[in-house]
Amino acid sequence: MPPKQRDFIQQSLPRLGPEPYLELMDQTALAETDRRLARIGLFLLWTGDNVLDAVDLDLAAYGLTESKLDLLLLLRLHQSQAQMSPSMIADRLGIRRASVTSLLDWTEQRGWIIREHSSTDRRKIHVRITEAGSHLVQQVLPVFWSSCASLASILEPEEQIVFSRIIEKIHHHMEDKLGVGR
Repeated sequence: MPPKQRDFIQQSLPRLGPEPYLELMDQTALAETDRRLARIGLFLLWTGDNVLDAVDLDLAAYGLTESKLDLLLLLRLHQSQAQMSPSMIADRLGIRRASVTSLLDWTEQRGWIIREHSSTDRRKIHVRITEAGSHLVQQVLPVFWSSCASLASILEPEEQIVFSRIIEKIHHHMEDKLGVGR
């Protein structure tokens, strides 16, 4: 094991597993909270975190994370809409405007996006992807799709069908709840 990895493992917190969390839930959840549903939600939340970490590992060779690729994909897919503002991006990605500013700064420094002042109102800024950014997206997409496929590769074909229905149902529910969609 490489020294840096060994040092990280030695410095990390021990794994607790779900039991302490479930015990804490029993002590602190509202009486009307369905414990089974809360457990499912907890595992869904943890899985979401782990999914992002796994995709980030696959994208690291390109100097990207899922959130940075998400920004570039959004700009690429909406490049015909010349009026995309930072606030529109924040709303679509479901993140704070300060986080969008950081993402835009980071991607602009690499030449993947351009921020331009509106020709009709200098206070407004529009964001667009550059040719270099589009090229990067084209280069990264095959790896991204392979990464996405690998996330559910442990499922048997019958499980894939059922899980696809379930995850899409949860996805649509969350979009409705948040009032935002892809």
